[in-house]
Amino acid sequence: MLTKYALVTVIVLCCTVLGFTLMVDDSLCELNIRERGMEFKAVLAYEPKK
Repeated sequence: MLTKYALVTVIVLCCTVLGFTLMVDDSLCELNIRERGMEFKAVLAYEPKK
């Protein structure tokens, strides 16, 4: 029974990550979350291979 719930949890988590990635596809290197008086900002800095 536990493995069935674990499988469902993994599937839901994967779908959530996929949906989030599709929503922020064009700005995947930067994430801004604003709620009430707080702002959370995460920036991914990288250099593509040449």
